[in-house]
Amino acid sequence: MAHRTVGGRPLIHLPALADIARDDHPVLVIQKSAQVGVSELLVNLALWAADTEYAGRGNVLFLMPTQNQMDDFAQARLDRALQDSPYLRERLQPEPPRRKGADSKRLKRLGNGAIYLRGADSKRQIASVDADLVILDEFDQMEEGVIELARRRLASSSKGLLRIGSTPRYPEAGINALYLRSDQRRYYLPCPHCELEQPLTWDDNVDVKSAQVVCCSCRKPIDVKAPGRWVPQAPGNDGVHGYHLSRLYSPWANMKEMVEASQATTPVALQEFQNSDLGEAFAPPGGGLSLDVLNRCRGDYSFDDYAGQPCDMGVDVGLKLHVVIRERRDPERDRSDGPGSGRPRLWFAGQVDGFPKLEALMERYNVRRCVVDSTPELHLAREFAVRHKGRVWLAQYGRQQPGHDRRRGGTGEPDRYVVNRPEVLDETFQRFRDGVVQLPRDAGKLGGPVKQGYGEYYRELLALKRTLERDEQGNFVARWLDSGRDDHFAHAEAYCLLAGKSAGMPVFQREDIEKAFSEEVLQWQL
Repeated sequence: MAHRTVGGRPLIHLPALADIARDDHPVLVIQKSAQVGVSELLVNLALWAADTEYAGRGNVLFLMPTQNQMDDFAQARLDRALQDSPYLRERLQPEPPRRKGADSKRLKRLGNGAIYLRGADSKRQIASVDADLVILDEFDQMEEGVIELARRRLASSSKGLLRIGSTPRYPEAGINALYLRSDQRRYYLPCPHCELEQPLTWDDNVDVKSAQVVCCSCRKPIDVKAPGRWVPQAPGNDGVHGYHLSRLYSPWANMKEMVEASQATTPVALQEFQNSDLGEAFAPPGGGLSLDVLNRCRGDYSFDDYAGQPCDMGVDVGLKLHVVIRERRDPERDRSDGPGSGRPRLWFAGQVDGFPKLEALMERYNVRRCVVDSTPELHLAREFAVRHKGRVWLAQYGRQQPGHDRRRGGTGEPDRYVVNRPEVLDETFQRFRDGVVQLPRDAGKLGGPVKQGYGEYYRELLALKRTLERDEQGNFVARWLDSGRDDHFAHAEAYCLLAGKSAGMPVFQREDIEKAFSEEVLQWQL
């Protein structure tokens, strides 16, 4: 901070940002809104670590989602910071007069320290850097595995630091998932009138009519530049220090524009307001399941009540086979008023080690139709489907057109589904929201180890979140994301749904397909 200038004047951080800069905990995550000063803070940390030879070397690895983004960022932010400061210009290597402007786009040397500027899309270039400080900016736009790679780059440092910042996108994904696993710090500001300390939230602290930030108690204006203090909301999670900072804390925020943005009515506009203005994760309507929805599906029965009713089975393939078995819907019973009418009951949700055990489950639960994920165990799944041809179908995501294709295989070939993934997941989750399916009374403990009161079945159904994103043509399309967590039981439920729907769906014979597609296209789709 002593050596940074903007327009010839010293750069001033907000007190909340200065406190973050002083935190020397090994791992910090910052969930933030746009344009609140966090990226500038990360630039400062990089310059400081390199200039002071932090941890004896001063090696900094600064990552953004792509190399193109990083090149633009380096020119717009880092080069400007270096050029605006006489002290930093003198520290920049190589020394004048050989230097023309700032150092290279992807490597800045300050004294003996170095800042490596990389895109997270180039793992080969990342793997060549041994760092003392690793910075991940706009983490939510990065691919999976970046954090693990970043930690390995710190392995040789005596005091390695990891700093992760991003505007959030979806609940329990990306930066929000990291923040929820941290001590979840919120910045408490004192009211200058009634002295009440409070974190700033939109509902409690914004006077919409006057477009001002006000005290939640006395409703008088609050000075957002005043010093406050960070208060952990989950102090037991001290393995990671987490910070949440919204634009409400910025003295430069345009409150009138924020008020207008808050009154948007479309899911996309609301998501932009939540993410960019408030730094909060957002899921559009129908964006996933909740504990309340799952609990409302529970009925007054247990697995011990199973009495041989015909069932359907869905199987998702991972390190183990995740299996869901539901009672077949009976049209006659759907028209009755008896228990479970129109609500196919769940009779099994669990994991098994291999395909032979699936056969035992099929016999035990009178399975009439089974749909199995064809990947990654394609060979074993294919053998299983051929062995039980007529009862077992292989499923493969990838259909872009509406609906799903059922395709009969020839002699020695399995029957297959080509599935529209967003469509089948939409329908699967809507069945839970509508209460069409039924769960046993102890459903919350099913599927695997119970953690924080819930079993793997519940956790994996809650993992998937529905989002709206722009495709390459700029149109909004629905996508389901797994939040970086296992979601096998969610897909097993989708396959079980397909098994139950199969009786009323058209079947395409091989000769029908060959009339419409070349053999090359057919093989690609199968």
